[in-house]
Amino acid sequence: MPKTQTHFAPKKSRPATRGIPFEVVTGRQSRLYVPHRSRHVPASEWTNYARPAPEAWKSIAEAKGFRIHRRIRDRLHLALECRSCGSLTAHKAFTLRTAQPRCGGCAEAVLVDEARRAGLIFLRRDARDHHYALYRAGCGHVVRRQFEFVARVAAGQTDLRCERCLIARETDEARRQGWARLRRDPDGNLNYRLHRHACGQVQRIARVNMAWGQCKCRTCGGAWNSKASFIYLIRIEVPERGLHLLKLGFSKHPVKRLRHQLGLPRTARVELVRTLPIATGHDACALETAAHAKVRHRMPEAVVPVAAYADVVNTKSEIYAPLAFAEIMRLMDAIEATHSVASPPVQSPTQNRPRNSRQMA
Repeated sequence: MPKTQTHFAPKKSRPATRGIPFEVVTGRQSRLYVPHRSRHVPASEWTNYARPAPEAWKSIAEAKGFRIHRRIRDRLHLALECRSCGSLTAHKAFTLRTAQPRCGGCAEAVLVDEARRAGLIFLRRDARDHHYALYRAGCGHVVRRQFEFVARVAAGQTDLRCERCLIARETDEARRQGWARLRRDPDGNLNYRLHRHACGQVQRIARVNMAWGQCKCRTCGGAWNSKASFIYLIRIEVPERGLHLLKLGFSKHPVKRLRHQLGLPRTARVELVRTLPIATGHDACALETAAHAKVRHRMPEAVVPVAAYADVVNTKSEIYAPLAFAEIMRLMDAIEATHSVASPPVQSPTQNRPRNSRQMA
């Protein structure tokens, strides 16, 4: 039986002008744009091929917006002259006959125009990656950016930032606060930088905190982040509401935290389950934040909605259901094994909420 023939819809031809990078052959009387797939061919090989092009090829070129300027390199390649901009682009004869050739000059004009609308000056394509180019920014520095990124800047979808200017600004901000900018965050967080204080302490600091001067040294700063602290886990029960909650946090005085700062009702039962002494408040804050991220990622179902405890506990996060108890204890075990320091334990008796200020004293 004859095979069934499947009919496919014809592919739409690509536009003649696109932001596709081309290599430019130099050292010639006229510039010749070469598709990036042929950039490995040295300029010396793009010489004239002394045979005329067939008349049929000339008719095809005219229909597609080009004129055959000459044959080059070998019998298979042509130098096509664009009817729109007059640029010469090297293409295979097969490409001319079966597809819509792209003009390198028109493609570069698109890149130049996008750069202008983005506030840049197009200099040249990047020699290592054909998706990138070098531009001169408004500050005068040369920046390397992807074509697609520059197009989004030109469309107003994002902003351009010069790395050299950013480093200079961050260095000056750090100097005014008594710090020295070292490098980007070793953990890869784009919002942080690594700094060295005048006392020699090396510390990760958020960029916005350094800009506003909120950057106490955890060694000599004398603020909360330089003093010893605790990571704690408390269990909260409110019988009349049927609430059974866990709170993971950090504080210099965990007992004061659960007695005075949570705003619990008098009938609430509070148990300080566990405390971990940490050398500095800075470390305690970082470790506690990382622990919360792990709990939310591993057990999202254990995160209690704020609406469930909004009028009971004076906090908007860090509250979990009892099913997260084992996971939190494992995280605290890991912290204790690597970061805790020797310190007298905090008393953690199970207790009722005190009824008056004298009982709290």
